[in-house]
Amino acid sequence: MAEKRKVGRPRIKMDAAVTRELASRGLSQKQISAMQGCSYHTLNRNRKRSKAFNEAYEKGVAEGLANVTNSLYETAMDGNVTAQIFYLKNRDNSRWKDRVETTYDHSISLSNVLDSAKKRLIDVTPEPIKITKKNNS
Repeated sequence: MAEKRKVGRPRIKMDAAVTRELASRGLSQKQISAMQGCSYHTLNRNRKRSKAFNEAYEKGVAEGLANVTNSLYETAMDGNVTAQIFYLKNRDNSRWKDRVETTYDHSISLSNVLDSAKKRLIDVTPEPIKITKKNNS
């Protein structure tokens, strides 16, 4: 009896350890998939299909963030003022931000603006001059 063959391309298996390493280096999903010779959709499908593969990707991302955060912290603690400023602005931005956010009242109506403008206008219509006749007597 003949063996039954599957139709279509064979499933692309991605290496979870390589994915974790690349994710820890801060590569995007598109970059990770390109490094492994597949499309973004294949990477995404593997993440949805395999819980272990998805966890490997997420752990890689978390490791990368932890490493950079730790390095930034150590640099700031060693006296690098730029690193200190960056750290404070990102970790405690309510007290260490450069910009002050301005909110605008968007409830302005055109009729209120026109009424206000009319009140500020100076009446420039000339008053009529009364002409009096001179009597020649």
